[in-house]
Amino acid sequence: MSMIGCFYALRDEDLEAIIEQPKRIKKLWDVPVLPPRPPSLLGRLFGAKQPAPAPEDTWKPSEKAEQFDVDKAWHGIHFLLTGSDWEGDGPLAFILHGGREIKEDLGYGPLHGFTSAEVKEISKALDGLNVPALHEKADPAQFTTNEIYPEIWATQPKEECIGYVTESLKELREFVRKTAQSNRALIVYLA
Repeated sequence: MSMIGCFYALRDEDLEAIIEQPKRIKKLWDVPVLPPRPPSLLGRLFGAKQPAPAPEDTWKPSEKAEQFDVDKAWHGIHFLLTGSDWEGDGPLAFILHGGREIKEDLGYGPLHGFTSAEVKEISKALDGLNVPALHEKADPAQFTTNEIYPEIWATQPKEECIGYVTESLKELREFVRKTAQSNRALIVYLA
């Protein structure tokens, strides 16, 4: 199973609605939010009660969210940007930290939501990067030592493995730039 770095650009009001009711994240994909399941026969024999029907949530995103992913390069990008395997702070640590936590588990930890103002800060920080210099400075042995996912650093030439990360970083920087320019918020998560 793979861990993919996922990004959704959406309006600030849609981000707020999702933070308020995290299951709404599924409405970005047109996936219905299912009601709670009734208790099984065995559960009913032991006194489990039928859950009260939840009021239907009629919320829909105000516009289609734009999706982007960096495939498995997310951890390598985080490591290049922060120098840390899992830690970091400030706008360059946005893949794993920052923003507001969205309390919905999609498999690999919490989602993080960034307002359009925060996206502008992230974009500014990313625009200040010299990606070719990051590529040159990157040492695949350090990626291996720090167990950076997807642990390809010892088996592929630097041009391929670090190139994969820096090309993904360039594409992510462009996505974040467009998101900032369109005054949109951002949701970041691993799936």
